[in-house]
Amino acid sequence: MAQNSTQKPTYQGGCHCGSVRFEINGTINDTVMCHCNLCRKLHGHVSSYARFDRQDLELVRDDGLRWYRLSEKTDRGFCKECGTGLFWRPVRTEHMAVMPGTLDQTGGIRTAGQIFCADKGDYYPLDPAIRQLDQS
Repeated sequence: MAQNSTQKPTYQGGCHCGSVRFEINGTINDTVMCHCNLCRKLHGHVSSYARFDRQDLELVRDDGLRWYRLSEKTDRGFCKECGTGLFWRPVRTEHMAVMPGTLDQTGGIRTAGQIFCADKGDYYPLDPAIRQLDQS
């Protein structure tokens, strides 16, 4: 994480193969882990999302970026070349979320909570030190 001229934090990140590179020029909220069946199916395990203002996203390279309309309410952004999951966005809001594992540096982002804990897989334990909710 770096500071830009207006003193907003700047986060850089991208996919594994480099076909998608981005900057987020603003604050990123602490991350929330999701244990729901859908997220585990999409990501192969627990997913993690950190919310930010949509206007703060700058796509530096987007050759590989594709959006998957998950439902009438949400989209998932991923790299079509390497398959890296990058973003989650509600269709009609000013916010979206980045998967913090795609950031080059996390700059103090912490895990604030776990959601859909009642749906978690039986092959792993929950971290009792992180706040748990059975729903979102």
